[in-house]
Order: sequence, then C-alpha cells, then structure tokens
Amino acid sequence: MRDGRAEPAGLARTADDELTQPPRAPTPRASFRDAADRLVGADPGLTQLRTALQVVLGIGVALVLVYLFVRLTGALQLPAGSSAEPVLSATNHELLVVSLLCGGLAAMMAGLSVYDRTLRCQVRSMLLVALPMVAAMALGLLVGPYRVPSLAFLVGVMALAVYVRRFGPGGFGAGMGAFIGAFLGFLLHTDLGLGDTGWIAAELGLGVLAAQVMRFAFSRPPERTLARMRRSQVARARRLLALSVGVLGEEDERGIRRLEERMRRQLVRLNETTLMIDAELAEVRPRTAVVEAQRLFDAELAVSNSARFASALATSGAPPAVRRAAAAALSALLDGDPPSVSRAVAALRTAMPARCRASVLVSRLAASVELCAQARDQVTRPVRDDEVAAAAGGDFTPAVKLVNGWLPGSTPVSAEASTSRGRGLLDRATMPPYVRATIQVAVAGTLAVVAGDALSGPRLYWAVLATFLAFVAATNSAEQVRRALFRVGGTAIGIVVGALLVHLTGGSYLPSVATVVVAMFFGIYLIRINYTFMAIAITVTVAQLYVQLEEFSWQLLLLRLAETAIGVAAVVVTVLLIVPLRPQRVLTTGMLLWICALRRLLEAVFVRLDGRREPLRPLVRDVDAAYAALVATATPLRGATFGRNHSQLTEVLCVSSAVRQYARSLAAQAEEAEADGEILPRADIGPLWAASEQLRRSVDEIGHHLATGERGRYVRSSALVAFVLDDLRLRSSPLSNVVSDLTMLDGALARLAAALRMELADYDTDRRGDDAVGLRDEPSVKASPP
Repeated sequence: MRDGRAEPAGLARTADDELTQPPRAPTPRASFRDAADRLVGADPGLTQLRTALQVVLGIGVALVLVYLFVRLTGALQLPAGSSAEPVLSATNHELLVVSLLCGGLAAMMAGLSVYDRTLRCQVRSMLLVALPMVAAMALGLLVGPYRVPSLAFLVGVMALAVYVRRFGPGGFGAGMGAFIGAFLGFLLHTDLGLGDTGWIAAELGLGVLAAQVMRFAFSRPPERTLARMRRSQVARARRLLALSVGVLGEEDERGIRRLEERMRRQLVRLNETTLMIDAELAEVRPRTAVVEAQRLFDAELAVSNSARFASALATSGAPPAVRRAAAAALSALLDGDPPSVSRAVAALRTAMPARCRASVLVSRLAASVELCAQARDQVTRPVRDDEVAAAAGGDFTPAVKLVNGWLPGSTPVSAEASTSRGRGLLDRATMPPYVRATIQVAVAGTLAVVAGDALSGPRLYWAVLATFLAFVAATNSAEQVRRALFRVGGTAIGIVVGALLVHLTGGSYLPSVATVVVAMFFGIYLIRINYTFMAIAITVTVAQLYVQLEEFSWQLLLLRLAETAIGVAAVVVTVLLIVPLRPQRVLTTGMLLWICALRRLLEAVFVRLDGRREPLRPLVRDVDAAYAALVATATPLRGATFGRNHSQLTEVLCVSSAVRQYARSLAAQAEEAEADGEILPRADIGPLWAASEQLRRSVDEIGHHLATGERGRYVRSSALVAFVLDDLRLRSSPLSNVVSDLTMLDGALARLAAALRMELADYDTDRRGDDAVGLRDEPSVKASPP
C-alpha cells in the first residue's frame, strides 16, 4: 500500500515475473536431457540424419569404386617385377590406401558442401568442389619437393579458401575443395609425382560421382521435408503442453524451477522450428505461404501463451483446485477432443478464484487454450482460394533465409559487428567478415607452419589442418576459440578411442573400413551438437589409416595431438590479437539488433492502436529471428564466462526470452482488441498514450546504452496505467489484455535494463496527480544496480 492505495499492478512482483527468473545450475541428469533435446531439436526435418547417412554411404560407395578402379586399371600400382615381392606388395598396398583416401575425401567433401535442390545446380556445385581440388593437388605435388615454397603455398591456399567465401555457398565449396587438394598434395608429394595427377583426378571424380549417386538415392521432395518439420513442430508443441501440465501439478519450488527451465528450452526449439518452416513455405508453397505462415503463427503463439500462463499460475499461489482445473484443460487440449476441451475450459472458468491477479491468469489461460484448439484445427485444413485472395498483398517473405537448410545462426550478427565500428580500441577496425577471417587464417597458418615444422616437419600438416578447420562455421573469436579447443579435446579423446578400436579390429581391412564409416557417421550426425564428436571421428579414422600404412604407434598419435595443439594455440593467439572480433562486441551487436527489431514491433503496435493498420506478424517474426540469432551468438559464451559475467549473461538471456514472449502477446492482443471493435484510439486514453510513449523512450535508452556504453536510465511506465488497468478489468474490456501485456513487457524490460547495469527510475515514487500522467515531472530514481 502507498498512501492508502493498492500497489500498482505493474510494480508489484507478479506471477508472470517468474519468466524472468534466471535458472538454477543444471544437474547432470538435466544436462544429459538437454543434450538429447538439442540433438532432436537441432534436426527438425531430419536433414542432418539424412546428410550423415548420405555422406557415409557415399564414402562407402567411393571406396568400392576406387578399389575396383585400381584393380581393373592398375592405377598408381607398380608393375610386377619392378621390386622384390615383399616390397612391391607393401608399396602397392600403401598406394591403394592412398587412392582410397583420395576417393573417400572427395566423397565426403562433395556430400557436405552441396545442398542444392535441382540437378543442374548440384552438378555445378560438385564441379566447384572437384575442379579446385584437382588443380590445388597438382600444384601441391609440383611444389612439394621444395620446402619453403610448399609451405608458403599451403598457407596461401588456406587464405584464398577463406576469402572466396564472399561468393556464398559456391565459394565455400570451392575453397574447401582447394584446401583439401593442397593438403593432399603436400601430404603425398613424397609418394606421388605430377605425372600421377591423371589417376588422382579420376579417383577424385569417382568420389564425387559416388556422392552424387547417394544424393539422388537420399533425395526427397521438399514437401516431405516440410511435412517432417511440421510433425516435429507438433511434437514440440505437445511436449511443451505436457510440461505445462506437469508444472501445474508440481508442489516443490525446485521442481517448478526445473520444469520452467525445460519449458524455456522447448519454447526456443519450437520457435526455431517455426522459423525454418516459414522459410521452407516460401520455397515450396509460395502461393499459399502467407496463409499457412499466419496459421502457424497463431498456433505457436497460442501454445506459448498457454505455457506462459500455466507457469505463472503454478507460482501465483492459486488454490490446488484451480491448478487441477487448469491442468485438466491442458490435458484435454493434448488429447485433441474438442468437446472435452470445451468442458474443461468451462470448468476452469467456474473454478476462477476471487483474487484479482489469479483470476486474470485463469481467464487468459482459458482463452489461450481455446485459441490453441482453434488454431490447431485451422493448421490442418486445406487453404481455400478465398483465403489466398484475401491475403494477396504481396509475396511472402520469411524472417530468415536458411543456409544449407539451417538457420543462419550467429552469422548475421557477426557480419554486422565486423562492419560496425566498436567502442573499444581493439574494436575500431571495420571490414567485411571474409577479409577479417582471411587475415587471421593467414597469420595463424604461418604461426602453425613455423611452430609445427619446428616440432616435426613431416607431420606439421596436422597443425595446418587444425588451424584451417577452426575457421570453418565460426564467425567470431569466441566461436573460433571454442571450435579450436573442441578439436584438441576431441583429438585427445579420439586417440584413446582409436587405439582401443585398433586393438579390436586387429588391423584387418574390412573391419577398419567399417570402423571408419561408423565413426564418420556419428561425427557428422553429432557435429551440430558439439564439434568434439567430429574431431573424435577424424582421429579414429586416422588411427585406422596409420594401421593400414603400418605406421600406427602411440608416439605417432601423441605427435599428432601435439601438432594439433600447436594449430589450436596459433588460432587462439591470432583471433585474440589480430583484428579480433571480440565476443563482447558481437554479443552487444546481437542485443542491439534484437532491441531494434523489438522497437520496430512496438512502434507498429502503437501505430495500430491509433487506427493505422500495419501488419504485425512479419515484425513479430523479425523479433523471433533476431532473438534466435542472439541465442546462437551467446551460446558459445555461456561456457566460457565465469562468476559475475556468467550470471549477467544468463540473466540477460533469460529476461530477453520473457521480453520476447510479452512483446508477441502484446501484438496479438492489440490485433484481437481491434477486431472486437471496442478499442479506443491511444490518444483518447491519456495514461495509455503516456505509458506507450515512455516505454518507447525507455527502449530507445536501452539501445543507446548498447550502442554507446553510456549507463543511461530506464524509466518504468507501468505506474501510469495501473489504475486504468484495474478499471478495464472491471469492465472486461478487450483493451485490458493489451494494457496488461504492456505492463508485463515494461517490467521485463526493466529487469533487462538492470541486468545491463543501467539505472532504474519509477513514476510511482513521486506522483503528483495529472503531472505524472502527462510526463511533465521527471521520475525519481528508484534503484540503481551496482
């Protein structure tokens, strides 16, 4: 109570504020469950599973084709009688292994670098991989006998392979092919000569052919991929609803916290899957994409709101009977029986408590369950021509464009950070990302070559390989360091696993091939979960290769580990000192991009409240895409920050998730209130106009803080509409939900500002009648976080 009046709704700690509470440290069981969840969630269309199967079977087919090719043509084999029989047999076996290595590598590269859907584009991409590989290998064999030129050539190809990524997927594939070719030329120049290039080219071609055959075998219509993504989305939504039922039945506070954290993860996965579906719809069904995307948006929003209100109700102190009725309504929704849903919702409304705040939660949960049931039915219905005609206002543009079938991750954020001037001394340099990466890989490659050659000249290629691969699928210093460390860790684990498997296979040919195929399958399939698995698979493969070459020893594997560590050290030193794209700079850019998207959405909502219709769904999807990029950017940092920085990052991500949910709900409620025809223009409700203007200025203040580093001050606006909200609820006005979500959004943004160590201020600490509503008095400072 303040001055005999009730605490304003937006300032007291509400049940919805539980969304902004940072999660507790996960238990080992929770970590395992999270890893399994990421494994499934990272592959909603089973694209990665099909890719792994396609690539390893392509490798298998390539090995068979190359083996038959060598036996039929005698490629790279010494003629009979040219040496003593034992020497001849050993040399020919070694050259056969080399041929198999070339064919297998070509198949793997072609399988991993080509994602085109049409045959013409696939053939072009395959050639962009194969031709640079052959040319670079020929040059590698040519300069291989000359030590300094060969090392300079290797570093030069590394830099060139990174630079040509500016040309998109085609440049990436050509660069990877050129590096692998140069790597093979440097590796094999003592065994092969320039005259053997024709045979090697034929074997590389067989590898590419095998990859193309498997691509045809595993090709599927885009409609089937889209259908699989939708099934994954439905499964995600059902799991989120099941967790919502569980949280309503949980009595222990720690148990509620654990379930809420799992719900947060499901919300992120559900949103990522929906963004991918939107992008697929634009490609597969351009005519009906607008209608279907709107249906999916409505369904996802209803499910996420149901989960949000269930979580809030579980922590609001509502009576057990109310929570049981809420759980029953969600269970009926899970069962998919419309009459049962209607009865359960009616029972939930009957059980509505007298307490104002809990009654609001119950009312909104009941409405969300009804909307979810309606949206689910709409999603499964065919799109009618009149719906397409009604939605015809332009082509459908998804919020994100998939990169090789996946969300772009942190790439847009890193690109923006690389081309924007930062605040720190090390962040002043601006340049395109590919230029920055080219400079860094050239410096790191030089360091790796010099140090690796000092340790072991014949084996320095492992240092070079570790250096180059640290710059693949990594766009900033944090990701590059993380990938490099995963590689050295995976190599260490792979040495142990590889030695054990060598002992089990006994060096036999067929068991070795089977071991390589299985290891590569798991490495490729799990690479999106953690790069360590790929490093383990490569090390296991190398161990089997050494056995076939009769070079296997613990000392050799340990030398490989040492060379890999040299490459990793070169990467770490370089990306931290040479034109670094620092993690804090990238994370700040990601936050700023997300805040800008949020600002555009709020502006459109407020304009809509003034009677001007601006589509909100595309802007909501822009907020979702910016948030997904922010999460992808921050994920590598969560395990690399400690103490206060780790706590701040965790809280920022957690609160940002709540802000996104409130903003989505605000947009939906604004559209719903407008559709009901009872909404007044914002200017006719002075407190609402004042609160929205203050919220807009406060969001701008957060953006200014992120852009300049100035501390700034966030002024809360919820007190301006506290009494208006109470009145709207008493009149059951559709506008009450808009004001409620506006209040919750303001509270979450204030938590975000506090997490960013901004100053906080409130209007309720120094109210002077209408002056406060009219924003003529400066609000007094309420709290200043340390």
